[in-house]
Amino acid sequence: MTIPSQSIDRSKSHRPEESERREYPVREYIGAMAVELAQMARWDGDEDLGLLLDAAAARAAGTAPALRVDLDPVARRHIA
Repeated sequence: MTIPSQSIDRSKSHRPEESERREYPVREYIGAMAVELAQMARWDGDEDLGLLLDAAAARAAGTAPALRVDLDPVARRHIA
């Protein structure tokens, strides 16, 4: 299990073949789940979390640039 403070070496991660990616639409699933989780976060009154999840959904759909998101110190305390 990776804890948030650990970095992930993406060069060593498994890259599925094109046929595997078409058969298992992982990005679409992640995007759909992020949209649902954003709605849940807003229902619970957490607009900031909803915005982060919207950004994740957009990234999964390929409509957002691959930018690093720095969380504010308050959000970091909740993750750590």
